[in-house]
Formats: sequence, structure tokens, C-alpha cells
Amino acid sequence: MDMDADLRRRIAELEAERRRVFDEAQREADTMFAQYQLSQLLASGDPLEPLADAVLAEIGRATGAGAAALWLASPAGGPVEIVATAGVDRGADLPARLPDAAAVAAWARARGWFGVALEESRGAAGRGVAREAIGFVAVAPAPGTALDPAHTRYLGLVRRELGLAFRSAQLRDSLAGERATLAAILEGASDAIVAVDPDLRIVRLNAAAARLVGRPAREAVGCTCATFLGCGDGPDRLCGARCPFAEVIAGGRAIASREELVRHRDGTEIPVSASYAPMTGTHAGAVAVFRDLRADRALDDLKSSFVATISHELRTPLALISGHAQSLLHLDLDAEARRRHLVQIGAAVDRLTTLVDEVMDISHLESDGFVLHRRPVDLAGVIRAFAAEQAELPGAPPVAVDLADNLPKVDVDPVRLHQVLANLAANTAKYGGRGARITIRARRPDREMAVVTFADNGRGIPPEEQEHAFQRFFRGQAVRESRVPGSGLGLYICRRLVEAHGGWIRLDATTRGTSISFGLPVEVPRGRVAGRALPAPAVGAGATARGDGAGAPASAAGGADRDGTPTTGDPVAGPGR
Repeated sequence: MDMDADLRRRIAELEAERRRVFDEAQREADTMFAQYQLSQLLASGDPLEPLADAVLAEIGRATGAGAAALWLASPAGGPVEIVATAGVDRGADLPARLPDAAAVAAWARARGWFGVALEESRGAAGRGVAREAIGFVAVAPAPGTALDPAHTRYLGLVRRELGLAFRSAQLRDSLAGERATLAAILEGASDAIVAVDPDLRIVRLNAAAARLVGRPAREAVGCTCATFLGCGDGPDRLCGARCPFAEVIAGGRAIASREELVRHRDGTEIPVSASYAPMTGTHAGAVAVFRDLRADRALDDLKSSFVATISHELRTPLALISGHAQSLLHLDLDAEARRRHLVQIGAAVDRLTTLVDEVMDISHLESDGFVLHRRPVDLAGVIRAFAAEQAELPGAPPVAVDLADNLPKVDVDPVRLHQVLANLAANTAKYGGRGARITIRARRPDREMAVVTFADNGRGIPPEEQEHAFQRFFRGQAVRESRVPGSGLGLYICRRLVEAHGGWIRLDATTRGTSISFGLPVEVPRGRVAGRALPAPAVGAGATARGDGAGAPASAAGGADRDGTPTTGDPVAGPGR
């Protein structure tokens, strides 16, 4: 009997030992499997946020925890911030930021959580490797349970792997952000940017480069720079005797800002300022930045035109003033002769005053400080008063009015509206010729705009000059040859004033003379409104200059003002109110 009892006891002990060994092996296997699962997650290369969520979910499954949280410091250092949570109630008082991992550990201990600091190795091999805590992961048992010590030991086994993976994810996210920023800068740059490999084949370009030469970006990658930029071959190539890209790649030295030509797809040669620099590393080659110089050249031409125009317009009245003044000083003249000289001096002074006023108007219109003193204005009353005023001026063309019955009050600066009408009338007086007559019509085609049409029966403008008629300083060839004084600014100012009100202005189709229509807003905002005219858009043939979203009636281009007016067709955006 005793032998049987000993045998049974021994069998029970062996069975218990076998069960213990099996359970321990099972726990080790579970730990190894959990580590494998975690390693698979950490090797996924996911961004930090989804990676952290997935890792916390796996840690919760492996440890049986009811909640988990992760805090990390940025690669630049500083405090640790919470990155992800799992199983945490919304109302939980988890700290969003703490000074360091030690502070998180103290917080976790105080609330019955278990956690480990995540470490990152610092230092080079052979010089001693220091470890720095870069974060903290903590788990809390589910309500009514306790964490298995073996499961908590699991966190200690994987903390270094977690630290490395999370820091790698942070750096990947930072790199992706920098790449996105650089890509946005590249695509948003107004200058053309082209990168080539050592074989002078394009590997990268931005949208501005594609626009510059009029070729889709998808056609550019892989083709040679000479093909894309239209340089051509031989000694007459646009970029010079030797390709600048090849020169930079061979010499390793940058080329700063030199003027060249590139060829548009349509054959147009475009002046550019080009800078080249070598690229090193795995993406060896060269990169170039091309700045389109056409706008600069146009500005230079405009400056030259301005100087030439103003110089000419100043020289003539100054010469008249000087001549008449010399006559008054040195000649023995009777009273009537002296009066004639004084009248001529006064006319020359008036001409100079008009020129200065026009230049000052342009300066104000194109500055941020231009202000319109807007108020509700009786449009019909303004037009009738202007016609009566013109009737009193000696030599002014007669003005007839044709006004609709339902004309509303318009929201304008009355002084500036009078200036628009006066400029139109002055152009008719100067260029309309003998017998020129003016008709001013006004209608209200819709609820938002009132339309004024200023027509004369003068000479008009040749069709080939109409696309330039609305530009600063433009004067037609016949006008220049006629030696009629003028700066080419009158109707340019009209355009900017109308646009500053949020309106539009156009040149109407007509078989004789000039017909100009402009729209003015009917709405009446309260108070004083600043109206700044935007830089003048280029208005070509068949275009309507405008300043709001309302559509101007389309019509074919007809006659035009001699100092410059818009032509008709599609609208060009201008300033709103």
C-alpha cells in the first residue's frame, strides 16, 4: 500500500512538473510569437501614428492589458508628448505632455500602471554606447485583473526595439514632411527649375519649366536638355558653344545668373536669366533655375516709353513758355500782343498741369493708398450736368444725351465719374476732327449694373491697333504723325478708375467713330470704401476690361479712342469693391 501511494505521489509530481514545463514553454512560445508579431509591425515602415496605434493594440493583446499609452520626445529633444492610446476612456486624465520619461514613469506608478522607458542608443561603436530615454510605454490591467509578471517582462524585452522603431518612424515622417515641403516649393516656384543627370537627360522639373517652353512635364522627363529647352545643335545653339549643364557637371562649379535664350514650342525665343549648380551624391548631375525676363524687358520698355513720352510732353510746353516769356522780356509789345503771349503761356501751363495730374493719378491708382469717396449718385443728373458743362466750353464738341427712364443711383465717387467723362470728351475734342459730336446713353440692363455708352462720330482707330488701345502711353501711328499733343494716359486712367469701382469698360463695335461703354455698380455700401486698382491686365483684341464678376455684353471690336481704350469680348479680371 505504501509503495502504491508513493508511486501515485511520484506520478502526480511528475505530471505537475510536466504541466509546469509545458506552461512555461507555452508562455515562452507566446512571448516569442508576440515578439515576432511586434517585429512584423515594427518592420512595416508605416508612419508614426498608424504604427503606434497598431503596436499598442498588439501590446494590449500580448499582455492582457486593459489600456495602454505611448509618450515620445521629438528627435530634436524636449518634453515627451502622448502619441497614441488604446482602451483609454475619453475622460481619462492622461497627461498630454511631461518633462521626460522619468516623469511619465512616476505618473504611471502613482496610478497603478506598469511601463518601461524606450531607449535610443547614442555614440559610435568603440567609443562607448550611451542610451537615452526617448519615450515611455505604459499599460494598465483590465478592471478586476492583474498583469502577469511574465507579460510585463515582455515589455522589457522589446523596449529597445520599440524605441528604435518609433524613432525611425519619427524621422521618416520628418523626412516625408520635408520632401512634401520641398515639392510644394518646387511646384510653387514662379521660376523654371530643371534637373538633369550626367547624361544631360532631364530627371526633374517643375510646372513653371513646362509652362516656359510650352511642353507637358510628362514629355520632358528622359529627354535631353537641348531638346526640351530648344537649344539646337552646333555653334549657333541658344545656350552657347558649350552646354552649361555639361560645363557644370564637368567642372563641379556653379554658374551664376547669365542671360540666355530658350525656345518655346511655337518657336518663340524667350530671354531668361539662368543659374546652374552641380548636384552631388546618388543624384549626381546639375540643376538650373531659369527666370523669364520678358516681364523685365517689358518693364524696361515701359520705363523708356514713359521717359520718352513725358520728356516730349514736357519739352513742348516748356519751350512755348520760354519763347513767349523771352518775347515779353525783350520786345516792346503793345497791350494786345502782350495779352496774346500771356494767353499762350497760360495754355502751356494748363497743358503741363494736365500732364502732371495724369501722372499723379496713375501713381495713386496703382498704390495701396488710393481711396474712392463713394456714395449714392444720381447717374442721370451727373450726365445732364456734364453735358451742360460741355456746352459752356469754347470749342468743345456738342453733347447729346439719351437716358433711360429707370436709371438708378450708382455707387461711385462723383468726382472720379466726372473725370472719366471728361477724359472721354477731351479725347473726342482732340482727335475727333471738325464736326465731331458726342452722344451719351445710359441704361440699366440688370439689377446690379448701370451701363453708360459714350459715342462720337470721329475718326476711330485702325483695327490693327485696337489690341493696344487700352495700354499706358499707347498712341496710334496716325495720332503720332499728326503731332496732336497727348500722353496716351487718358483712357488708361478711365479704365483704372472704372475698375476701381468694381465696374468694367469696353470698346463697342461701330462702323464710324468711337463707342465706349462702361458699367457701374448699383449697390450702395455704406461708408467710405478704399478702391485700389490692380496692376493693369494686358487687354488684347476682343477683350473687355472689367473689375467685378458681372458679365459685360460681348460685341466685336470696332472704333477706339486715340489715347487708348479697351476692346470688346471676354472679361479680364480686375479689382472688386
